[in-house]
Amino acid sequence: MTEAEWLACTDPKPMLEHLRRACSAVRRVVGRRKLRLFGCACCRRIWGLLEPAGRKAVEVSERLADGQADEGALLLAHNLAWKANLGIKEVGAMVAEYSPWSAAKVWLRVSAKAYSKERGTTTEEERSCQVGYLRCIFDNPFRPASIKSEWLTPTVTGLAKATSDKRQLPAGTLDPARLAVLADALEDAGCTDPDLLGHLRSPGPHVRGCWALDLILGKE
Repeated sequence: MTEAEWLACTDPKPMLEHLRRACSAVRRVVGRRKLRLFGCACCRRIWGLLEPAGRKAVEVSERLADGQADEGALLLAHNLAWKANLGIKEVGAMVAEYSPWSAAKVWLRVSAKAYSKERGTTTEEERSCQVGYLRCIFDNPFRPASIKSEWLTPTVTGLAKATSDKRQLPAGTLDPARLAVLADALEDAGCTDPDLLGHLRSPGPHVRGCWALDLILGKE
């Protein structure tokens, strides 16, 4: 996949495959946390269809991604989700999988189908949302973003942490108003990066793992 293809793509599957191949090429498990959060974001799109065990699996997986839960808790959540005998049990359980790359296609297929059926939309429309999530989380992998340390003032980092912590639940999306305030503080600190500021000020939707917020918080 080329940069132009990535930017124009409307199907999440080839985008995920490109990310997987890029990681394999450098022999690193890059993007594992971000892919897990992408799966969680997809699951939150169908939150109303998940049973409590499936929701718990999503929440534990989110906490694990940021070091707030251990693998024992993840395994327990995974097993409980499978035992719940859900009609769409793959979603809740697979998001708690140890291998997010292998589970990604399940998230795409099941969550898109379930959401489109519930809301009366097409699977293609839901895939378009998933593409937006991928770009929010992974940005443009052909042009890795960077940030200057002098921009990371206490005000900026404090606002970034508060924005990350205070998501809009159960959707799990980030508050656009908070992101816009964060962009203003970053600009006041001397930031002139149009992509970084533009993404923070864009309408989104923005989800946990947002590349701009992660860049400020020092997360991969």
